[in-house]
Amino acid sequence: NHIIELNEQINNAKSLLQRREIHIQTLEQQIINLKQIKIDSSDTTKLEYENRSLQDRLSSYELERTEMKREIEWMQQELEQQKNLPLSTTNDQTEQEQQYELILNKKQQRIEELEQAVRESLQITTEREYAMTQQKRKVENLEKQIKTLQNEIEHLRTENNEQSQIILQLQFELNERKRQYEQRLEEQIKHLDNAFISQQEKILAELSEKDSQIADLEMDRTSIGASNRANTIERLNTEKQQLHNQLKELTEIRMKIIQNHMASKQEYEDKEKLVSFSPILDMPRIAILHPDLGIGGAERLIVDIALALKFYGHDVDIYTNFHDKRRCFDETRNGQLNVFVACSWFPRNIFGRFHALCAYIRFILLAIYVVYIGSKEKEYDVFLCDQISACIPVLRRTQKPILFYCHYPDQLLTKRESLAKKLYRWPIDVFEVYTTCLADRILVNSAYTQSIFEKYISSKISVNILYPTIPDQIVSSYSNENEKSINFLSINRFERKKDLKLALHSFAYLRTLLNSNIQSIHLYIIGGYDERLRENVEYYNELVQLANELNLDSSLVTFVRSFSDEQKRKYLAKAHCILYTPRFEHFGIVPLEAMQAERPVIATATGGPLETIINNETGFLCDEPLIETFAKCMKEFIDNKNLSKQMGQEGKRHVNEKFSFKPFAKKLNEHINEILIRKNNSKENSFLLLIILFCFILLKKNMRDIIYITSLELHKSLDNIEKIRHRSYLVDALIQAYELDKHNHFRFIQPQLATDNELASAHDRDYLDFLNFISNIDPNHEQLYKEQMDFYKIGYECPSFEQLPSFCKWIGGASITAAKYLNRSNNNIAINFFGGWHHAKRSEASGFCYINDIVMAINELRKNFDRICYIDLDLHHGDGLQEAFYCSSKVLTVSLHKYEAGFFPINSGGLDEIGETWGRGFNINVPLHHGINDDQYLSLFMRLLPKINSSFQPEVFVVQCGADTLFGDPMKSFNLTTKCIINCIEQIINSNKPTLLLGGGGYNIADTARLWTLITGICLNEKLDNDIPEHDYFSYYGPDFTLETWPGNRTNKNSQKYIDSLLDYIEHNQIDIMKHKICQ
Repeated sequence: NHIIELNEQINNAKSLLQRREIHIQTLEQQIINLKQIKIDSSDTTKLEYENRSLQDRLSSYELERTEMKREIEWMQQELEQQKNLPLSTTNDQTEQEQQYELILNKKQQRIEELEQAVRESLQITTEREYAMTQQKRKVENLEKQIKTLQNEIEHLRTENNEQSQIILQLQFELNERKRQYEQRLEEQIKHLDNAFISQQEKILAELSEKDSQIADLEMDRTSIGASNRANTIERLNTEKQQLHNQLKELTEIRMKIIQNHMASKQEYEDKEKLVSFSPILDMPRIAILHPDLGIGGAERLIVDIALALKFYGHDVDIYTNFHDKRRCFDETRNGQLNVFVACSWFPRNIFGRFHALCAYIRFILLAIYVVYIGSKEKEYDVFLCDQISACIPVLRRTQKPILFYCHYPDQLLTKRESLAKKLYRWPIDVFEVYTTCLADRILVNSAYTQSIFEKYISSKISVNILYPTIPDQIVSSYSNENEKSINFLSINRFERKKDLKLALHSFAYLRTLLNSNIQSIHLYIIGGYDERLRENVEYYNELVQLANELNLDSSLVTFVRSFSDEQKRKYLAKAHCILYTPRFEHFGIVPLEAMQAERPVIATATGGPLETIINNETGFLCDEPLIETFAKCMKEFIDNKNLSKQMGQEGKRHVNEKFSFKPFAKKLNEHINEILIRKNNSKENSFLLLIILFCFILLKKNMRDIIYITSLELHKSLDNIEKIRHRSYLVDALIQAYELDKHNHFRFIQPQLATDNELASAHDRDYLDFLNFISNIDPNHEQLYKEQMDFYKIGYECPSFEQLPSFCKWIGGASITAAKYLNRSNNNIAINFFGGWHHAKRSEASGFCYINDIVMAINELRKNFDRICYIDLDLHHGDGLQEAFYCSSKVLTVSLHKYEAGFFPINSGGLDEIGETWGRGFNINVPLHHGINDDQYLSLFMRLLPKINSSFQPEVFVVQCGADTLFGDPMKSFNLTTKCIINCIEQIINSNKPTLLLGGGGYNIADTARLWTLITGICLNEKLDNDIPEHDYFSYYGPDFTLETWPGNRTNKNSQKYIDSLLDYIEHNQIDIMKHKICQ
């Protein structure tokens, strides 16, 4: 009954949907008719031509009339003159007067005719203008009617979409009810069959026993009399007949039950036929295009997408350039999904080169095949493609909506060291950006990929996140309790970017940690392998060679090239932990498969795994140094036997909650429905779009947005520091006086307060707790805590004050807010001139700095960028930054500062402080003497920056723009002007990398405001007038009221020889080391 009721609901919903579709078609026809009327009404060409003719004729009449009036006046004057002249005879005078009178009368008559023509022309012109006005009003009314009908259609389509969703939900509920009903009937029939068989066997056994008894009686004629024997046999035959009747009745009951079952099944099948979709409501036919359908994360996702769409009733076909049934997923081999292969004949490379170009051409050819051959057999409603966007212009020829799934921008998957490679890739990269932007909907697999997409493709296009899924049937849980060894498993393709060598190195290092307590441990490295791909072959051989070098024989390490789904399940069954080694992986399906199989994962703390793995709950996320960290985490599973099971169970719960199949399928189906509706309602000019997008791509590199961090709360917090009180107000006011805040690419952003965890990323919690504690102590009682205050350096330079905790959170939060923006922006610039507190150390305040906001910002940037260059232009050495990253090869710290005996910070910032361990060579100090001038400073910087760019290859710059190097600063040290610092900043910006600009020192607050305003102008490519505009703080800039500062004349203790020696030392002791390590 419930099934019949659901069928009726679906039937009613579909009828309503069909009526709306018919209404929409009627309205669309009305719009076509109205547009034709509008076209006819808009044709005022004839009226306009007649009006122009009348206007021309009117002008000529006016001109002729004016000329004739002038002639009349001239002739009248001549006539008067003639009257005054003596004539020979009276007759001659009379005759001449008559001639003049006659001419005057004719001209006067002509003037009257012209005036009449003018009046008529004006009348006709007025009528024509009135007619044109009426036609324009008619056209406007038609446009309003068309707009009203279009709005009504859009409303109806929206309702239809909602109605379609309701139908789908009802259909799913119906299917589920049918499945349950059929399952229940089958169970009942099976149960009855079992009961029937049991009863039948019982009856047959009794019949057999009766037959035996009768046979015995017939054989034995002595034991009983003949009369008794005959009676007994008759009784037994009667009982046999009764048993036969019972058997027949039992068979009839069973047949009746089966007939009832078939009748019920036929009944809801008939109902299903009655409510089948009309042609208007056919489920969309979807074509999926994928380059090579092998075994990998992208291929698994494509299979899951196809299954999800089929789950919602869509007709799905997959087209690919290559499909090897020996190495593919089961669903593509067993007929569950339709797979078509085309254009596999085109080569993958040309003489071992041009792989990307060939891949693009192969995929374009596949799209041509789908559009011009595949679509003839089946017209598709939606196209879905992934990995390579080059096919999208071809697919757009069909005028059908296109959904593009971006695993990762293709331009970032290749290395391009040489100029030739860069020139080869440039048009491909431009083409990728252009074609990607042509898609009607773009999906990405993670928030990390979304940030990369916005950074390298476009931040203007809306991108939606759709996490990949793990269907329950892909992997299932197995027990590893009977395994004799502790097994570690790595699953990845044999590609260098997967960094499988990390697994081998970590495993070898683990064995050294175990020493004499070494247990039976084993590493399995299994991965996708295609002998046609040179990289697969070469990298596999490199891994085998490395294993031999590390003394890891086959009893310790097993390599498996290619595998089936069943083999993967078996290896997952053996494993106690999965090693996931890629760095900055865009998502990574392997961790999900592992957690679904109740196996914990050890991965790098970069990219997609940050969104899939919960650190210390479902696995471990490792920071540098990776080999040691991986090995220590692996040792945890050896020391704690139950850890694998605990984390595995938590991992499965996490995957089922966040990455299960049904939410994935539902969200994907919503995207399909939305683009279908939008495509039906949109009309666009593709050629114009092409031109606009191409121009946008060409100009894109010069369009850098500037975000500027500021807020009233931040200003109030900064005023707690006496040395810089009111400075922040001057800076903001001067920037606004020059109207830089009104620039199209300038945007104010309010900072967020730093969290306790964010503060703890740079400082010990004990130190932070003490800052909170001491701020609440009465200043008169601070002597009671002098020992702790001395330990944490809270005192003369850094006194305690009541608002200290909020000050720390605002200062740290402002720089973290700027860093978060850069993490998700596209090559932009973030400015926080109220940060840059570079002296604070992990457990120590120093130089007015209570917290080190720069360290916090860099730690935030490290979530998205692999190599960060910090440049400190402050007068004082950034000792806090140096201490934080002294052993890191991921952050290059460069400081240009004054370095003399007794100058703060004492004994810090020497030339020989170049970093230690991993960070050796990645700390550059440029110690300068008193009085350096613009020319020397700028020359040094211009020689140093290119070396940094070429050797370290930074992905992002963080710059501390201290203003205490200016000649007018109370520190009275250098002779620099704003022009020098601006030139340095400009060189950094021209590197075209994301840049975070921070403040710092600067105790002449007017000069500081001058410098930071000029920096903002440079970022916006605006040349500022040297005369400062009048504003509230105008008086601070006297007596000259100009923007640029003057150079100083202090004694310069920096010889050119000394400057050259600094650069030579840096070149040989740091630049060379960096080049070597980066190449490694």
